[in-house]
Amino acid sequence: MGDSEIFVGRVARFTRAVLMVSAMGVAGIAPAMAQDTAAQDTQNDSAQSAATGGEIIVTGSRLRQTDLVAAAPVTIMDAAEIDRTGAQSVGELLRELPVASPSTSESAGRGNDGSATVALRGLDAVNTLVLVNGRRMLSNNAGGTVDLNSVSFDAVERVEILQNGASAIYGTDAVAGVVNMIMRRDYDGIRVRAGMGISSRGDLPTQEVSALFGRKWSTGGFVLNAAYRHSGGNKISDRPVSLDPDWRAQGGRNFRDSAPLSTAFRGLDPADPNRALIIREGVTQATSLADFRDYIFPGTATPITSGNDGVNYFEYESSASKISQYNLYFSGHQDLNDSISAFVEASYNKRNSLGFFAPDYFIFSDQNIVSANNDYNPFGRDVAAARTLLEVTRTGVPRSKDVSSKLYRIVGGLQGRIGNSWNWELSGNYQKLDYYSYGGRGVQRARLRIAIGDSDICRATPGCVPMNLFGATGSVTDEMLDFVLVDRFTDIDSKLASFVGNISGTLLQLPAGDLNISIGGEYRAESFAQVQDDQPDKTTRTPPFLPPTRKVSEVYGELGIPLLRDIPFIYRLDVEAAVRFSHYNGFGNTTNPQASVRWRPYEDLLIRGSWSSAFRAPNFTEANTTQSRSARPVNDPCASPSYASFPGCNGRQAEVNTSTPIITGGNPDLRPETAKSITAGFVFTPRFLPRFSLTVDFYKINKSDIIGIADPAYIALQNAQGTGYLGAVLRSPVNNSITDIYSLRENLLKLKVRGIDIGAEYTTPEASWGSLNIRADATYLDSYTQSPAPGTPPVERAGTYTTAIGTLAKWRASGRATWTLNNISLTYGMRYVGGVENQASLLVNGQYLRAGSYLQHDLMFTTEVDERMKLSLGVENVTDRMPPFLEGNYYNGFDNLTFSSRGRFFYARAEMNF
Repeated sequence: MGDSEIFVGRVARFTRAVLMVSAMGVAGIAPAMAQDTAAQDTQNDSAQSAATGGEIIVTGSRLRQTDLVAAAPVTIMDAAEIDRTGAQSVGELLRELPVASPSTSESAGRGNDGSATVALRGLDAVNTLVLVNGRRMLSNNAGGTVDLNSVSFDAVERVEILQNGASAIYGTDAVAGVVNMIMRRDYDGIRVRAGMGISSRGDLPTQEVSALFGRKWSTGGFVLNAAYRHSGGNKISDRPVSLDPDWRAQGGRNFRDSAPLSTAFRGLDPADPNRALIIREGVTQATSLADFRDYIFPGTATPITSGNDGVNYFEYESSASKISQYNLYFSGHQDLNDSISAFVEASYNKRNSLGFFAPDYFIFSDQNIVSANNDYNPFGRDVAAARTLLEVTRTGVPRSKDVSSKLYRIVGGLQGRIGNSWNWELSGNYQKLDYYSYGGRGVQRARLRIAIGDSDICRATPGCVPMNLFGATGSVTDEMLDFVLVDRFTDIDSKLASFVGNISGTLLQLPAGDLNISIGGEYRAESFAQVQDDQPDKTTRTPPFLPPTRKVSEVYGELGIPLLRDIPFIYRLDVEAAVRFSHYNGFGNTTNPQASVRWRPYEDLLIRGSWSSAFRAPNFTEANTTQSRSARPVNDPCASPSYASFPGCNGRQAEVNTSTPIITGGNPDLRPETAKSITAGFVFTPRFLPRFSLTVDFYKINKSDIIGIADPAYIALQNAQGTGYLGAVLRSPVNNSITDIYSLRENLLKLKVRGIDIGAEYTTPEASWGSLNIRADATYLDSYTQSPAPGTPPVERAGTYTTAIGTLAKWRASGRATWTLNNISLTYGMRYVGGVENQASLLVNGQYLRAGSYLQHDLMFTTEVDERMKLSLGVENVTDRMPPFLEGNYYNGFDNLTFSSRGRFFYARAEMNF
């Protein structure tokens, strides 16, 4: 016996012992049931995978059944299909699906934290429930979204995407659908994978290595996966689509930050106090007006040749974060006797990511006044100042998103069988998140005003050194910076503990088949704690965020009724019904039913439909946060040429703000968001054309009581028109620009979404030239209507881009064709996103600009060198297609939630099996 076999045998024996001991902790709550029934290998979760006898459980139901096709549309990607995509992470994989709409990814730009989320149907990611083996994942923030990168990608056996509301089955968040990642349960042997990649521009390198080790025996088995992945980062300006936010050369607006690298002043010229002046090039220390020139921050119609003193922040901010990630995953199961088995799942994810923002700055509307008594002010009068403190990069980290995240997850339980038709499970699930984000050094406004104010007062303040803003870039010394800059950080501790018990089986036998039932209950407790930097002189305080623990108690049931079978025009007719009652200690009770039907007129054709009620409970941020400030671009009517026609502008044209502060806050009296969903369609699998399938499904979602704020642009418009939100917009007395827009979270709005999903797949018979597998999926968004504010008519958003929602293209599609001959295969993939009207753009002749469609082509070649070794070479985005340009997109110049600007990317991977 070889050393490796001895090692595997020892690990197997140790695993058996661990499972036997862990089972003892749960056995006390499990009755000794059905000692005489036959042993069976069941899946770890009662919501997944195959049992013996041809029965399966598909995401969206807890009933065991023999029909492979669910009543609601489910997209399934198995291990082979996942390999053909060339994806390196779960987030990257799901981004390619047509049903997936704008969602965060690790290349989402502007100092992103390296996490990835998924959103379905154009709804926010909080409306898509993420499961691992049918069990809820812990959110990675107070907003309630799950980081897909926390899942060990190489341990994923398949991914099931339910495109329908499913709160009756899974509870909160399953509004737009469910993403269920089924992990490997069994493996026999050792598999090692390694790969690397790089863009055609020589940046964004990736390295990955993964080892999968498993052993099966007659009464159990285990799988252990260890993986490491590293990817490099880049800046927004490293791609041609996002070189500079000054878009005047493309007929757009100037969206640079207005704070220059050398100080701009107002009030220097006594003849024109509103005249903005900036230190001339070549001047190291300004002492007179001759050392200044006019500050240039051009408007829309100004020729590009006029120059621009604004800061191109794209040159400093991250498009893709630098990421190092470690994953460990273990799954084991062991029969305790003929009818009961124990199972354990454990995982650990550690992620370090680093992204950058531009250095901090201050602008005229901040009203930062350089005192006449400042040591460096030669003019003897107070003046207003604006500047970007580029000097911070000299001695420390500028504003950043430097994240260290650790996620621990352990699941254990017992499952068994009663007789020949009943299955039960008891399980516990505990997860813990430790998340720390260092935000670099930012300007403390109160300290800045002391440093640029009266220098005698500054010197009397401990640590303060008078700041020199009258010098060129570099004149602000390290000692000056040390007083005004403070470290920014966020520290999160989050936990989830749940206990689930359910039983399912055949209640009785009817003429058309078995009447199946599933009933169960769940208790869940979720806690969240967030501590941020909170200096006493901070302009907006950020005290510790310690919301009360959320406690949820739920009971649920599901019934599958076979009505008719084997009569004319009815090969099979089944109906299913489910209901879930949920009690939350925060808002009370909610009950959500669902019903579905499957009708096969004949064996080759399935006609299906479903109706469901879904809900989303308010998350910690929505229900419990104090007021906080964020920023986003807002079209200010008072900054337009027609400002005089708006009464709320008071006859003054406002200066353009590239980023407008928005103040929001939580509301503990919020109700859950609710939704009603309908799907109807067919699945055609003709016997005259084996290995072909066609699915067409209509879907409709009506969502109510949506939590949020009215669109800030709408608030600004109503305020300017004098028709609403009269106290919600605050303006600077200096230049009339918006300094704050107030809007607290409420159950405000309604949303209606309607569309059609189409999918087709065909595999040719084996022939001398090999075989060909073709798969295509498309979704058509017919309508997406939402009111911008309560009491206002709904606005159609299908076929548009907006800053708040993202790209809602009418058509999205993906396709893949794989040719296989003996030990080689060649895969071609494509991804298409239709063009949209860019409603964030300026108006040209009264019309919004359009963003073009997007078509990406991918290629991958795979060869099995021998029975143990496989090599793959691939090129993603063969034509180096850049995302469609979006004038008005302040973040990247394109929709970074839908597209990646990585461009052409080469990769190579190797796999060895032992």
